[in-house]
Amino acid sequence: MLRPPRRILVADGARALRVNAGTGSGEPWDASTTPYMVKPLNATKSRVHEAVVFMGPARSGKTLALIEGRLAYTITCDPSDVMIIQSTQDAAADFSKTRITRALRGSPELLKQLSPRAHDDNVLMKFFRSGMSLRLGHPSISVLSGKDLKTVLMTDVDNFTGDLGIDEAFGLALKRTQTFMSGGMVVAESSPEADYEDGQWRVNPDRPHEAPPATGIAALYNRGDRHRWYWPCPECGEFFQAAPGYDLFRLPPEQELLERVQVDDMLTMARRLSICFCPHCHVGLEDRWKDGMNQRGDWVGEGQVIHPDGSIDGEAIESRTRSYYLGGVAAAFQSWESLIERYLQALKVYAKTGEEKPLKSTYNVDAALNYVPMAARSESNPNAMQGRAESWTAGAVPVGVHFLTATVDGQKNRFVVQVMGWGPGESGSLERWIVDRYSLRTSERSDGAGGFLGLEPAKYLEDWERLVDKVIQRRYPLDDASGRTMPVRAVGIDWGGTKGHAPRALEFWRSLKARGLHWRVRLVKGGGNRDYLWKENTPDSSKRKDRKTGSRGDVPQLLINVDRMKDLVAANVARTDPGPGFYHFADWLPTVFYEELTAETRTSKGWENLGKRRNEEFDLAVYNETLAQWIKAPAINWSNPPAWAAGWDTNPDVVKGDEPPPPPPTPPRTRRPRVVQSKYLRR
Repeated sequence: MLRPPRRILVADGARALRVNAGTGSGEPWDASTTPYMVKPLNATKSRVHEAVVFMGPARSGKTLALIEGRLAYTITCDPSDVMIIQSTQDAAADFSKTRITRALRGSPELLKQLSPRAHDDNVLMKFFRSGMSLRLGHPSISVLSGKDLKTVLMTDVDNFTGDLGIDEAFGLALKRTQTFMSGGMVVAESSPEADYEDGQWRVNPDRPHEAPPATGIAALYNRGDRHRWYWPCPECGEFFQAAPGYDLFRLPPEQELLERVQVDDMLTMARRLSICFCPHCHVGLEDRWKDGMNQRGDWVGEGQVIHPDGSIDGEAIESRTRSYYLGGVAAAFQSWESLIERYLQALKVYAKTGEEKPLKSTYNVDAALNYVPMAARSESNPNAMQGRAESWTAGAVPVGVHFLTATVDGQKNRFVVQVMGWGPGESGSLERWIVDRYSLRTSERSDGAGGFLGLEPAKYLEDWERLVDKVIQRRYPLDDASGRTMPVRAVGIDWGGTKGHAPRALEFWRSLKARGLHWRVRLVKGGGNRDYLWKENTPDSSKRKDRKTGSRGDVPQLLINVDRMKDLVAANVARTDPGPGFYHFADWLPTVFYEELTAETRTSKGWENLGKRRNEEFDLAVYNETLAQWIKAPAINWSNPPAWAAGWDTNPDVVKGDEPPPPPPTPPRTRRPRVVQSKYLRR
């Protein structure tokens, strides 16, 4: 502990680490495998900077270099107390067992520095012969308080889930190293995981190295001197940025890709598109040249310029944080073909189901990009939507629609109904038509003067009967003057709303079941769980004193992740060209319809009605999207659709107006579970 640090670069000291040491065939960490990690690693011994921040893709070697390599240097060259912060306590224990312990025991130079006493080698704390200690923890006040540490290494910071936010944890880590003055160092590395909602954000030409306005590692990077990785073109010799994302590949627009991924072979398309283009000479570069380009690459700070001979001019912005941002295109352990294929596969999932999780994942871990949700990528303009309205007969089924769904939003004194048509459209992918929208305001209860009283769904079960003939059993004429009609295939009824609404909704569904009308009806309700887009369940609140909805486990409901489903609807209604998710609007729809459809705004808390405007059409569209997924509409093979989704001439549900409608299908019989009785009980 009294010896001065060895005067060698951190990247040279990191060679004490044996990579894959747990297998017995470890080799010293080799900087030439990931040459872009050398400067960031060496910067962790800077006397000018108090922190090093690295944002990059997964499997780029950043954790191996900045965490394990930096630890190896500390143990062998500059023994001092170190703390490694992982995302959670369990993750810290796992990191200790699977990576740190293997690295220490598989690297001879590190192993001989480990304390020989068994009680000095614990999962979350290890001591060394020099007196140095290594702690492993998670982002918690108790972990990051009351300690003097020369080095704090923070990994996977965008997944921190402790009682501290990322900025708070980073600030406390700086405090822990402050005692060591210019010798203290905080290292933070991660792939970007935080979303941002400014879909109009673009790179500022005056700040070309700036990351998107997201929290987490992106915010830490932006507060530093913002270095980006530049490499030379093998053809013209000019350096250009290995930019995060997919810009260097000249991919078609995302909307075009959404259509192509549904019919094209992903691997073949990925091979064709995985060509990187030099922005100077525009020559196409293949993945086999990536390693050579990385070997000659260099980091360039904000405000600096790199020349063809590799020299760098200009002054980087001054900051106490040295920050680096590596794009997924430069990652050593992922080929360009794999990068593009994962992106296309994620787009395919989104095109088929509307699920954005795979797309967000490939943006974050493969391309090293913060994700902006589809709904936030463009502002929905109600005037523009109304301007592209089409012409068909009001109250009729337009050409292209193969089946109908209807949703009902219960209010204090009315039911608001939206009827949506579904079909393959000209693009051959699932598109939507707004076929009808109206409100039911009067009941069938007499007012004593020859009229009827207003609806009060929360009070009167008989008021719900209006939905039977007006929605559930309603048939719409086809817009072809043939006299044929089409039924509503599925109905979703909101069972939230005012006090007393939920018990009445449950009673109404049970009455439908008694009449055999329940098979096409589901109660729908918004939820907040992000683990699913929607799910069907049969809640039972009879055993809970704090719940008085009347649920007894006999009424199925569709529980919706509202924010994620609204993301899907908002992205679809904003689409201006026919294709997957496109909405067809009729010219007879009033302006208020478009205003309600765009009433809400996506914020960091989710979708909010900031202007307190009417938003029923937006909610009803969400319910209709859920119904379509419930009946598996996105998975329909339109070359051989089910009978109920076939064209008008072959669809058995489409009949002449004066013909009796086809009988409803017999609900599937549910077999009771066979009770196996013990032979001893029988006796």
